[in-house]
Amino acid sequence: MYRVIDFTIIGGGIAGASTAYHLAKKGYAVRLYDRNDTGKATEASAGIICPWVSQRRNKKWYALVRESAKYYPEFIEALKAETGLDSGYRREGSISLFKDDHVQELAFKRISAKQADAPEMGTVRKVSREEVAQMHPDLTDLYPGVLVEGGGQVKGAELLKALKAGFLKYGGEWINGEFDPSNASGTLIYATGAWGIEQQHEPHIRHQRSEVLHFRLKDSNNKQPRPVVMALGPIYIVEMGINQYAIGTTHEDTDSFSAEPSEENYRYLRDLAERYFPDSTIEDIKMMVGLKPYARDFLPFIGAVDDRTIVINGMGATGLTASPLVGREVANHLTGQDTVLDLNDFSYL
Repeated sequence: MYRVIDFTIIGGGIAGASTAYHLAKKGYAVRLYDRNDTGKATEASAGIICPWVSQRRNKKWYALVRESAKYYPEFIEALKAETGLDSGYRREGSISLFKDDHVQELAFKRISAKQADAPEMGTVRKVSREEVAQMHPDLTDLYPGVLVEGGGQVKGAELLKALKAGFLKYGGEWINGEFDPSNASGTLIYATGAWGIEQQHEPHIRHQRSEVLHFRLKDSNNKQPRPVVMALGPIYIVEMGINQYAIGTTHEDTDSFSAEPSEENYRYLRDLAERYFPDSTIEDIKMMVGLKPYARDFLPFIGAVDDRTIVINGMGATGLTASPLVGREVANHLTGQDTVLDLNDFSYL
């Protein structure tokens, strides 16, 4: 029997899958097309959920990621209950490292000032070099830090599997393949990430190539989960399994869609791993490459480009943090329900 489709979603990353899941959960007929392009940002992201430590001053962006982090526990609990699948989401805290005690003090004041509007970030406190070593015994003890107890992480690939399962449970149709606009049905929602450049409509999408090194510590006896580490500069260290970590990331503006790791970036990340785990024997697991999309002013675009087409893109480095909430908000907006965010802030054509 012919099925009338209410919404057609193009793009099967976290943003597209979350939007599809939330719409299907409301009872709408939804079809999603996924080309499964190599280099999808979801596959290469470490998935840190700790936006409160960011120094970005864009208030619209911060409102988005703050509400996104707040939504995560509720969202993950519901998704796991519906699918039985583990997304790798956990909250073991986040330690931000700083070069000296003075910078640590300044950062503590900046981060703790956000608690009034974001109680979900939990306790924020300074941690000494000795405390860093106690919480993360394999890590270098050269730097003091600031601990945010509500910081967490999620595994992008596992979250995507759970979203797909939830979407299918609610009657969604997931098609692995190319979308043919001549056969389009219902409202179109493009969430095509770096490949948004293929569409003829605005906004203009560019992308950065990001590389991440996964490795294990061969001689570690650690059996306890460790907090996420925000190291010096734009570097993070995330535990991916017992004595297994990801360190990243590199940032390279590019027009290329190659997902092949570079020797230069491998060497750079390997040297960082040795710097932050100086007493450990490091064994490489793999390099991962992701293409992260950006729109104007590094602010995501969420809005209509014509009377039938919605675009969600430019999520960049905060895609795993923000996409679950964005999916819910877009679904609510399109079905006449209230949203927490003012989506006009992100529709800036």
